[in-house]
Amino acid sequence: MSENPILSKDELIAKAARLEGKKLYVKAAEVYKALGQLDKAANALELGGAHEPAAELYDKLGEKEKAAACRKRLEEEKNPQTWSDLQAEFVSDYPG
Repeated sequence: MSENPILSKDELIAKAARLEGKKLYVKAAEVYKALGQLDKAANALELGGAHEPAAELYDKLGEKEKAAACRKRLEEEKNPQTWSDLQAEFVSDYPG
């Protein structure tokens, strides 16, 4: 990683928090990974929409439900519902 080696652990944590504050979640995740904070890295990746890398980290952490949720969101993004799909679903929920 191209982090400045002069930065302390506390400074790197603050940097990651600043990146998250700017909604630069994937960059923040890189800092968290370098610090060994995989839980925070996975969360940042998920917030940033990087669902597959987040799922992989959640798998490493043993958080299978969170990994599955990330993969489900990824699949939903790949196959979004059309207006016709939504309307058909609505009609099936409220027949008559």
